[in-house]
Amino acid sequence: YYGLGSLFPQYPWIRESWMWPYLRQAWPYGVLALTLSFAGYEGEVMRGAFAGVPKGQLEAARAFGMSRWKILRRIWLPQAFYRALPTLTGETVLQLKSTPLVATISVIDIFAVSSKVRQGTFLTYEPLLLLALIYMAITGILVFALGKIEARIPNKIG
Repeated sequence: YYGLGSLFPQYPWIRESWMWPYLRQAWPYGVLALTLSFAGYEGEVMRGAFAGVPKGQLEAARAFGMSRWKILRRIWLPQAFYRALPTLTGETVLQLKSTPLVATISVIDIFAVSSKVRQGTFLTYEPLLLLALIYMAITGILVFALGKIEARIPNKIG
């Protein structure tokens, strides 16, 4: 849809259609695509984490007379989160690495900025090295912060 207005200027109805205000901006669709992708993976990770909580603990909580909400809040959710956190850390880093894909739908991210610098200055490696340093810094901060959270988790769960 983005290229049609430029490729076919003889058809002004493309830019005058009722869809043009919605499809003119690319970044909401990039965010939506990355969100749906991330949600699919993370949903499966959390499903596995919830399934990994020992059933005996849930039955014991029911035997003590805990409500479903209290079981979820005090037993099921903390243990599932602790089990899923290492995988969530890896998936978050993978999500960060997949953000340059939105540059294909004309969303400007740091990869697109480095490409423009490369085209304008004819420097090949310097913008890419800076880009790699930026990605490594962001990834390092994410891994460090999530590692601190993981360090606070007790070693024995369930």
